[in-house]
Amino acid sequence: MKKRLHLTAFCMFIGISEFFGQGLCDTSYWQHTYLNNRLPIYDSCVTMAATIVLLDPPLLTGDGDYHIYTRPDPLYTWMVTYRTPEYQARCLGTDSLLQFPGCLNVEEVCKGLIIDGGTDGALIHAACDGWTDTTYLPNAGEHVLITGPFVYDTVHCWNEIHPVSQCVVIVPPSCIHEIDGSSLIDGLKVFPQPANSNIKFQLKQAPCSLVIIKLYNIKGQELFGYGMSGTNTLDLDVSSWSSGDYLYSIVLKEENKILKTGKFTITH
Repeated sequence: MKKRLHLTAFCMFIGISEFFGQGLCDTSYWQHTYLNNRLPIYDSCVTMAATIVLLDPPLLTGDGDYHIYTRPDPLYTWMVTYRTPEYQARCLGTDSLLQFPGCLNVEEVCKGLIIDGGTDGALIHAACDGWTDTTYLPNAGEHVLITGPFVYDTVHCWNEIHPVSQCVVIVPPSCIHEIDGSSLIDGLKVFPQPANSNIKFQLKQAPCSLVIIKLYNIKGQELFGYGMSGTNTLDLDVSSWSSGDYLYSIVLKEENKILKTGKFTITH
């Protein structure tokens, strides 16, 4: 691939120049990507700056991977339409239209419930069993740096960063001071209670330090972690979740400090 990715991004807590090809792609993620031969590689390790548009719940994919639709920064918009004739000739279908034109799909693997059956399901379970992806999910609206292999998906016939091995939320330039953790969650709202199709976590204001909202089942097993910095509301689609009680914790990542814990209920 002749075209290389270069990024210059500066913010309060991240100053990065040519954040590319520095061994940032953890190969273990590739090893836990099922049937990775369906993903011919343009470049084995890239970092792209983008804004999160939407996160598809894993149940919509069936393979436990999390589809994240991103709108690349101007420097990276070419990644959406770039193709090689060799890779296009390997397209297995016609599902080449993204849900959002101009977006690049990126995927975090082994994140959710695997419902695919047959041979594919067996291969997916073999790739994910005994391994957990600890990369947190960015909230919709966050400006992020996403690292992973830049590939062509021969099933969907579109480009992707897949699997994501690192996600960094870029702290907005408007943040000039740390927000005290206690004041941040002083007005925390978790609603509606009980939830049916959606549940919202609303902070008093958008934090200047990365805050992660971690969700657990009632046994305390972590399900997901969502990173927030430029946004103050996390709106989750829980329509496919099982009815019952769930736990959450609000964590200030820089200090690994738990600001608040609680419980919410889902009923269908």
